[in-house]
Amino acid sequence: MAAPKRQTEADAAVDSVVMQVDSTRFGKFDVDPDRLLRFTECLLGFPDSVTYAVVEVDESAYVWLQSVEEPDVAFLATSPFAFFPEYELDLGVQQQSDLGVESSDQVEVLVLLTINRVGDSPTSITANLLGPIVINVESRTARQLVLESSGHSTREPLVAA
Repeated sequence: MAAPKRQTEADAAVDSVVMQVDSTRFGKFDVDPDRLLRFTECLLGFPDSVTYAVVEVDESAYVWLQSVEEPDVAFLATSPFAFFPEYELDLGVQQQSDLGVESSDQVEVLVLLTINRVGDSPTSITANLLGPIVINVESRTARQLVLESSGHSTREPLVAA
């Protein structure tokens, strides 16, 4: 018989009513479990963060993904379809299985954004279309994919559709 899986503090938080998240960007704030994402594999380059709070940006197409485990880690993200209407994402059978989805109604897609700056002034925003984040909206699990032969880039200029 296998040993029971040890539940981490972040796992317990996802299953609880409300949790408090500490962030260097937002300070301490409360988040409902339905605003948390648990990554089945960490975001590339961030092995210590697997749970993220989704923080809405008032009346915009943007959200912040704030790491629950690391207060310094937060990513600006958006739906790729708001800015790239021709963007397509075909999930393979294994990817669907990994996320536990059977239809596109169960999926939300986000892409991470980079704000390019000269000094303190933003000059442009780019989207990582090569590494979208696919979310099972029912279980709130997520995974970053790498679309190796898609022809997309990690730095596609963001232009309003």
